[in-house]
Amino acid sequence: MGQAGTSLWLSLEQGSPLVLLSTHKTLLDGILLPFVLLSQGLGVLCVAWDSRVCSPALRALLRKLGGLFLPSEANLSLDSSEGLLARAVVQVVIEQLLVSGQPLLIFLEEPPGTLGPQLSALGQAWLGFVVRAVQVGIIPDTLLVPVAVTYDVVPDAPCEIYHASAPLGLWTGALAVLRSLCSHLGCSRQICSRVHLAQPFSLQEYTISARSCWGSRQTLEQLLQPIVLGQCTAVPDTEKEQGWTPIIGPLLALKEEDQLLVRRLSHHVLSASVASSAVMSTAIMATLLLFKHQKGVFLSQLLGEFSWLTEEILLRGFDVGFSGQLRSLLQHTLSLLRAHVALLRIRQGDLLVVPRPGPGLAHLARLSAELLPVFLSEAVGACAVRGLLVGRVPPQGPWELQGIELLSQNELYRQILLLMHLLPQELLLLQPCQSSYCYCQEVLDRLIQCGLLVAEETPGSRAACDTGRQRMSRKLLWKPSGDFTDSDSDDFEEAEGWYFRSLATQSSCFSCSRPPPRKKGSLSVWTQSSPSGLSGPSET
Repeated sequence: MGQAGTSLWLSLEQGSPLVLLSTHKTLLDGILLPFVLLSQGLGVLCVAWDSRVCSPALRALLRKLGGLFLPSEANLSLDSSEGLLARAVVQVVIEQLLVSGQPLLIFLEEPPGTLGPQLSALGQAWLGFVVRAVQVGIIPDTLLVPVAVTYDVVPDAPCEIYHASAPLGLWTGALAVLRSLCSHLGCSRQICSRVHLAQPFSLQEYTISARSCWGSRQTLEQLLQPIVLGQCTAVPDTEKEQGWTPIIGPLLALKEEDQLLVRRLSHHVLSASVASSAVMSTAIMATLLLFKHQKGVFLSQLLGEFSWLTEEILLRGFDVGFSGQLRSLLQHTLSLLRAHVALLRIRQGDLLVVPRPGPGLAHLARLSAELLPVFLSEAVGACAVRGLLVGRVPPQGPWELQGIELLSQNELYRQILLLMHLLPQELLLLQPCQSSYCYCQEVLDRLIQCGLLVAEETPGSRAACDTGRQRMSRKLLWKPSGDFTDSDSDDFEEAEGWYFRSLATQSSCFSCSRPPPRKKGSLSVWTQSSPSGLSGPSET
């Protein structure tokens, strides 16, 4: 449960109501999470539901049990009397709930059915009501707790509830919850669910800190006008960008500054929640079977690769939701996935594990998506490197004859920035206060750590590792919080003399494994001709 106890005691000491902002993995989360958190002493939660994911019968039952639903009239135009009345009623309900001290659970992520984290417009609307209650002084402050929930397998739920287009029925939800409770009591195969409460923080303190950084925030017109007029060729820094997210009625009723606050706060919480999520054993197994061994793999080999990938996840600062002996863990994981994998005894003392074709592959793909945040920096960097190499290689090829390519840090920065503008911010898990150029450097560091790039010196340029001749003597490297007058993009000119060596082939792929030992001062991109996207210890 992570810091559930810490969150509870802080809330009690400060006298602030508790608002839990959670990820959304299955439509059953709103039913299962209150049971789990109640068992940890957090009291009875009030859940803010999405009416699209519930059938009318289930919606009526949840209302009687204290569930909150946003009325459809709340999305009407700002000048509509019905819309004004609906939003006012919901605001009063939220204020009374917070004054009473009852914890509130809001899902900031879209219902399951999309690949990767995606902010929910409805979740931001509920959060907007909480922000307004604090701003008008109904309550002095509230404690926000990012919540991450993960399952090794969605508990005996039908395949339809993976998709937001299929509402959860009354009997379907009841049976799924009963099966889940029975599994925890040992009546059937045990299914693990892990709930992690990240570091809580004060909404009032976040608001003061965030607004102190908005003094020099540029508008979209100010960002794009120099580029359109040809006065600037640099890619604008996303730390100054205004994001586009779907806005519904309750958010439109807020001031523009408050809308920006809710969006930035939502990005901050979702990023913290996903970063604290635990990777389950089924996600690791699904990744290995789907991207590396679709034709099958022996269990003895799978033992080593499972251990290797687990170590790579831990080295990147992510947690895993399992423990125990490796062989017993793999046997338990395969038993959970037995409907999607086949076990064949080919030779004495070993088993051949083969993914089942058809719907089984789609299920493995959903499970393997849990590893996307872990290796996202390497994936973005590998795409940037490949994009630069494709632009240099003639269409006729062949790639093998092109030799070693030299890429400047300036080029890599710009390519990564373009990818950042192309991909959704919540998918990249960028904090609103994080500089784009800091993220670019983080991506390059990951690529060097993996052995995909190596710093290369050119004649007349200082070494990339030379930290003594930086602008320390000319300019302080720090600046006051909120001072964006000097962007990190000014460092582009300094990176002109820095280069990285890259070796690419036509079948180049991204390798997450640590590279084999090389001569000191010389590294290259680690590639292989295998079609798989991962390489384990046996390939190195």
